[in-house]
Amino acid sequence: MEGQKRIRVGLLGLGTVGGGVYRMLLDNQGAIERRSGARLEITRIGVRDANRERDVPAELVTCDLESIVADPEIDVIVEVIGGLEPAGDLIRTALANGKPVVTANKEWMAKQGQAYVRYAAEHGLDLHYEAAVGGGIPLIQPLKHQLAGNDMVRMMGILNGTTNFILTRMTEEGAEFGDVLRDAQAAGYAEADPTADVDGFDAQYKLAILSSIAFGKEVDPETVYREGIRRVGKRDIEFADLLGYRIKLLGIVSSSGQDHLQARVHPTMIPKTHPLAAVSGVYNALWFQGDFVGDVMFSGRGAGSDPTASAVVGDLVDIARNLVSGGKGSAIPVGPKVASDPIESLETSYYVRLTVLDRPKVLGTIANLFGEYDVSLAAMEMRTLSAEKGEIVFMTHRCQEGRFRPAIEAVGDSSVVDRVENWIRVEG
Repeated sequence: MEGQKRIRVGLLGLGTVGGGVYRMLLDNQGAIERRSGARLEITRIGVRDANRERDVPAELVTCDLESIVADPEIDVIVEVIGGLEPAGDLIRTALANGKPVVTANKEWMAKQGQAYVRYAAEHGLDLHYEAAVGGGIPLIQPLKHQLAGNDMVRMMGILNGTTNFILTRMTEEGAEFGDVLRDAQAAGYAEADPTADVDGFDAQYKLAILSSIAFGKEVDPETVYREGIRRVGKRDIEFADLLGYRIKLLGIVSSSGQDHLQARVHPTMIPKTHPLAAVSGVYNALWFQGDFVGDVMFSGRGAGSDPTASAVVGDLVDIARNLVSGGKGSAIPVGPKVASDPIESLETSYYVRLTVLDRPKVLGTIANLFGEYDVSLAAMEMRTLSAEKGEIVFMTHRCQEGRFRPAIEAVGDSSVVDRVENWIRVEG
């Protein structure tokens, strides 16, 4: 449009997400101009290997990323490199040079980002990071704005598409974890090294970011309890279905008193009737419970080039509007850092699967051992495995994890129990 403000964007990274951002700004240029009031142009692109063939003009590409964040002609920086460094140093330099920043970097935002959100707010700059959490699902903006008047009671989410894909396939096909993981890697849903996904690190970072915004206190990600899905087996999926549940890797946070939160990531059995139970495949979802709004859920594709690019460009449009209007940045800092309460303080129910020996008084012995730690049993399923062994599944009543853990250890040491196969937390 004639006479429209030109905003020059420096793009750090041209991988899956960076490529999506570049394409979206070209393909949807007209709509973006109408909505932002400015012409957004990527004028420089920082990459690790400038000689690699890419579908972008060669004159835009450089390996000197520091020159981009220092360039006075660049108005906005988009960081989609990932990892703590050099991404963190580039973001810090960009802000110090007075440039607003959009990042999709969940690890950096979880571990260091809130200090720089405060810096951005103090200096009238934008630091936006919608893509760091939900990919294409808008989560941060609703928490900052539309839901900001609520006291958040509880939040639960499927925050990792890879693990949801694996657990969905295990549920629908009766497959084992290792087989589905290999299929997910072959299909490109899981990395060659799947640790960040299947061991819960990705969800841990995302939950720390969301918890900080929802509850207004910076949550240290290292204190968020984390447990992955490697121990979830085909038999656990089968018993969950029989008992009316689905198993999901959930990030869960709730208020546990003044300046206290209970934040955790782990496999969880949730009732089939809960909205999160129906979220399948690579989809992510976040369910909120606010004191006034009640229950709210957002769901969508949480990863990939196009959904994540959509969130990045949305943040860019927000920044462009500020630059056009001459307004100050809209970065919203949270309160001082808090640690999540230890997992031993959690009160919930538990699913337990045991292989037991075929001996008299097996049930009574196990029930008595649980009872010694004030853990009461609510339901039971039994199956014969052989002439010598059987399988027993228990559901407990709610109890404190600090009592449950020594109880399950005592049960595992019992002479009537061959092996504690697994135990999983249950949400009502």
